[in-house]
Amino acid sequence: MKHDDATRQSMHPLKRLGWAIFFFLAGIGMLGYPLLSEKLYDRKISAEMKNYERKVSSENQSLIQAEWDEALAYNERLAGKRLSDAFIAGSGRELPADYAQQLDFPDDTMATIDIPKISVHLPVFHGTSEEVLQKAVGHMESTSLPVGGKGSHSVLTGHTGLAHAKLFTDLEALAEGDLFYVHVLGRTLAYEVDQLKVVEADDLAGIQADAEQDYCTLVTCTPYGINSHRLLVRGKRTDYRPEEKKKIQPLQTKTSAERLIQYAMFMTAGIMGLLIIIVAIAKKRYQDKSGQLKRGQNQ
Repeated sequence: MKHDDATRQSMHPLKRLGWAIFFFLAGIGMLGYPLLSEKLYDRKISAEMKNYERKVSSENQSLIQAEWDEALAYNERLAGKRLSDAFIAGSGRELPADYAQQLDFPDDTMATIDIPKISVHLPVFHGTSEEVLQKAVGHMESTSLPVGGKGSHSVLTGHTGLAHAKLFTDLEALAEGDLFYVHVLGRTLAYEVDQLKVVEADDLAGIQADAEQDYCTLVTCTPYGINSHRLLVRGKRTDYRPEEKKKIQPLQTKTSAERLIQYAMFMTAGIMGLLIIIVAIAKKRYQDKSGQLKRGQNQ
């Protein structure tokens, strides 16, 4: 009987190791969730953008032109107005009553943005509420609508580091001379990056309109995980050349989910290694103690 008890106890460290392996595998399964979530997000967003493009292409062209002219007129009314920080709730001013009716299409999509270098293709929604920024790029309400034109400066904002979506996570990889594109009402506006800078959250000088220029600035929070500052990537309007866009080689960047999984796997592997060492030491000590007891009984 004593021998059976000793056998069960001597297996105890192995059972611990078995449980450790079980939890390790369960952890790996949980780590796969962000990747699956991001794939589902990409599929949903892709469907929304196709729906937007289909609606625009099938709409009466006179109505599309009227929508375009109305957006330009809206931008004229905004000229010289005070701006606010896109990521600070309540910091904005009162908007014209018809803001929500501008570029109003299915699924709240007002335009789409394409940044070939970092493989970003996303819808642009009205406003910068947290609900919007969790799923797409938001248009900063107090700036020009993204239809271009001399004296306009549209600001588009996106989150960095979300587990379920990449959004603007790789925005810092852009450099001067890179191109991005805004697709709106069946037209494509091309912008060439001419300035990148990091500013304080309340420093809005970099997104003010210039009466002689046509700008579009992409904004995200930085540094990653702290979000105390803003990264501004400004683009200056240039001619759209489809053949030039086709030549752009995308960077091999990781998705947010892949980054999270890689980090978590390193952490899990380290913890697993530590558990194995602890169990091995515990087993060795128990075997030494059991050996001493047996020798004492034999004496």
